[in-house]
Amino acid sequence: VIVLGLYVAKKDEKTIKRVFLWLWIVLIILEPSKILWETITGKAVYFEVGGILPLYPCSIFLYALPLAIWGNKTVRYMGCGYVCSLGLLGGAINFFYPANVLSNYSCISLAGFHTLFYHASIVFCALVMLRSGYHSYTKAEKCSHLLLPAVPALVVSVVANGVNFSPIDSDYMFFKLESFFFAPLGAATPDWLSVILVYGIYLLIHALPYLPSYIKRQMQKTTAPATSKTL
Repeated sequence: VIVLGLYVAKKDEKTIKRVFLWLWIVLIILEPSKILWETITGKAVYFEVGGILPLYPCSIFLYALPLAIWGNKTVRYMGCGYVCSLGLLGGAINFFYPANVLSNYSCISLAGFHTLFYHASIVFCALVMLRSGYHSYTKAEKCSHLLLPAVPALVVSVVANGVNFSPIDSDYMFFKLESFFFAPLGAATPDWLSVILVYGIYLLIHALPYLPSYIKRQMQKTTAPATSKTL
């Protein structure tokens, strides 16, 4: 993934967009294929609406990548911002703590292959974006630029929480903190507080890579007038 990412990052923007597009098409085809496979031949042979829908933090990649490919300046910033923050973090974590899928399925299965290929694709796209200059952490000039990367996640969260607090009672995007190592915290907090905490964490994760550049710009703005006056 790293070698291929560095190779593609040397190409022109048109080629990079073409690679992103074909990768997105493959992932779009694989997603329903994986859902159908798990529904028909998985460990639990039924449509698990409370856990199989693409409403997880890394699922947002499916919706954000088109923004990064076709969006104008602001929309592209949103798409790339997600990929290079929450997306990159989630994609990387999957290789160290792949509990969501690989705790139930072998790597040598459609579901196992899908999760490895999917999360590798996120890491690959983030690497290409950052290495090629397609996107940069240094472009946060205003406070709103710290919030824009979180927009795709915030939009998907509306649907995720709609399902979470429906009779389906799921934990998409981990808003109820009932999954994995979050469970002890979720058990100790009411749902409304868990939702607020998770929203805060998501906003922080998206903004964090851009904060150093933003703070530096703000410091330069405040010191520039004083320097000019002194001169």
